[in-house]
Amino acid sequence: MEPKEATGKENMGTKKKNLTFLRPRLYMLERRKTDTVVESSVSGDHSGTLRRSQSDRTEYNQKLQEKMTPQAGCSASESLIQEEEQQMQRRMAKRSKIIKELIQTEKDYLNDLELCIKEVVQPLRNKQIDRLDVDSLFSNIESVHQISAKLLSLLEEATTDVEPAMQVIGEIFLQIKGPLEDIYKIYCYHHDEARSVLESYEKEEELKQHLSFCIQSLKKIYVQEGKPNLLDMGSLMIKPIQRVMKYPLLLCELRNSTPPSHPDFRALEEAFAAVKDINININELKRRKDLVLKYKKNDEDESLKDKLSKLNIHSISKKSKRVTNHLKILTRGESQVKDNTFNREEKLFRCLEKTVRHCVKNISFCLQHIQDVMPLALQSVMELQEISCNKDEEERGYSETPSNAPNPCDDFAAHLQKLVLMPLSALLSLFPGPQKLIQKRYDKLLDYNSYLQRAAGDESDLAKKDYEALNAQLVEELQVFNQAARKILSNCLCSFITLLRELMWVAQRLCSTVVPPEVPHQTDIHRAKLLSTYSTEELYQAKRKCNATQEYDINLLEGELVAVVEQRDPLGSTSRWLVDTGIIKGYVYSSFLKPYNPAKVQKADAENRLYDDDFDNISLFVSSRPASDNVTGTPEGSISDSSSSLSGTCGKFETNGTVADSFQEVDEQIFYAVHAFQARSDHELSLQEYQKVHILRFCDLSGNKEWWLAEAQGQKGYVPANYLGKMTYA
Repeated sequence: MEPKEATGKENMGTKKKNLTFLRPRLYMLERRKTDTVVESSVSGDHSGTLRRSQSDRTEYNQKLQEKMTPQAGCSASESLIQEEEQQMQRRMAKRSKIIKELIQTEKDYLNDLELCIKEVVQPLRNKQIDRLDVDSLFSNIESVHQISAKLLSLLEEATTDVEPAMQVIGEIFLQIKGPLEDIYKIYCYHHDEARSVLESYEKEEELKQHLSFCIQSLKKIYVQEGKPNLLDMGSLMIKPIQRVMKYPLLLCELRNSTPPSHPDFRALEEAFAAVKDINININELKRRKDLVLKYKKNDEDESLKDKLSKLNIHSISKKSKRVTNHLKILTRGESQVKDNTFNREEKLFRCLEKTVRHCVKNISFCLQHIQDVMPLALQSVMELQEISCNKDEEERGYSETPSNAPNPCDDFAAHLQKLVLMPLSALLSLFPGPQKLIQKRYDKLLDYNSYLQRAAGDESDLAKKDYEALNAQLVEELQVFNQAARKILSNCLCSFITLLRELMWVAQRLCSTVVPPEVPHQTDIHRAKLLSTYSTEELYQAKRKCNATQEYDINLLEGELVAVVEQRDPLGSTSRWLVDTGIIKGYVYSSFLKPYNPAKVQKADAENRLYDDDFDNISLFVSSRPASDNVTGTPEGSISDSSSSLSGTCGKFETNGTVADSFQEVDEQIFYAVHAFQARSDHELSLQEYQKVHILRFCDLSGNKEWWLAEAQGQKGYVPANYLGKMTYA
């Protein structure tokens, strides 16, 4: 029985392939084969054969184990190493395949963007179609194309002529993470609006035809290149969103197929987390936008009836808790979640809203006032034209009549509406939207504070998310809004100042064309005309030089002849008379006039026939010196600069071509106030009647000789020249 049993066990052992399982079997088989069989010498004893002793078996067992153990260990280690090498080769092959897929799909995606820009975006922009805004459809697709081209360039640079074991892909995505997120955020943020705009465009037949034409031309190119057929404009617009969502999937597969010992493994882990964060941030931005649109839509579309229908126990309880929490904050000073950046931007936002509102109101009032006053000003200019110009000059068209002149206020009002009021009004209409969101943000803040005081739960997490979403959205958008509002406000105010300056310039030019800037001196022809036209009782003579100080006043030189037309002005004052000089008509104060005496005038002319009567540049009240006055004649070159600068204006007389009867420098600069003068600004000097003054300069800074720079009692300022006179007159 033993040989058969051993043979059966041996056959069973040869079928086993696991070395650990075969080892004891082989040992038992070998042991039984080598055992020495001893026959029993006792007849009739059937107890069987005898085997070797136990010590012999133990020794053989040790030798057999020493013979078989090294071979089994070597086979197991070799198998394990081969298996690891094969697994490494498979992973590296898969990694190379994923990298090729990443690069190839990026090429295809970049090609789609190029075709979209070339065949759709640029043709639509070149057509300049009304009511079709290309930017609202494709947003910043050019920037998306640029960042994709940069990414592809970096990927090709990292894989071209580089061993697979040394290719590093993760660092590329870490390097480009910032601009990649910023650009795709903008595109994804406006994608929902772009879809709504596309739907509205497709409802208009004309716009729909333009869009269909671009899509058809793009489909032909897709067919020629063997690409999948393009469905519609929407499938083209969604490609960037699909691409940015695919980056985490590709990087995840690439990381899983990269051995931990590979130099790119750690960078891939960081890159995968980075692109995953990009998608999370984009989704969060979209959630914040949807939350804002939700509150804005509810406030704009809901009527009072809809709002009342939403009142229930829950809403009433929520509002009562908000009021209670608000009162606690005000009365007890309980802690509140604060955001200093938001508080600063909100304060600036409210200041801008108040400023823009006041600007619109005040500029509108200013425009209304100018429109009311300008016709009166033009009428005054027209009346002055009728007074200053005689009939002959009007017939010859000496000056343009204001009745035919355009009203500068019309252009001013049109430009003011276009450049100032319309932009400010449009800006003012944008403030209510953020104001509602600020109020909603404050409500969510009260809810969040209320939940913080109690145990944390799902409601607390939801309130926190809503508050943080609204707060982050407002902080981001308020900064942009405030910056743009300040720029618009500044531009409008600059335009308003420029328009006012242009209006003043046009008005001055209009008046200068109507009223001659200088009136010619009276000649003998004008005197003869007055003597022949008016009676002797109506004729008067100027006692001293008079400068015009009010509207419709005229300038007179000492000794000029005038005819009094009316001994009162339009306001009824009898001290201001309407006179005719033979050249123009205007008003003169009666204190400057004396009755005309022909006999006395002839006698004075005979006595002073050698003197020049031209005193047009001397003070209004400086009378000619009598011939009997003792004055010392000085050469013209010895007169000081202040006197020489008034050459012909400081009472110089010429006799037979020589200079005579001039004053010394000090005497020339000492005058007295003929009339009291009250200063109207810091640049003017107040004077009392008969007050002694020292003249520093006989004109102002612009050269106007009607105002003199004077000094009295240690104070300096400008005074009218016709308020001053020499001591002889005073």
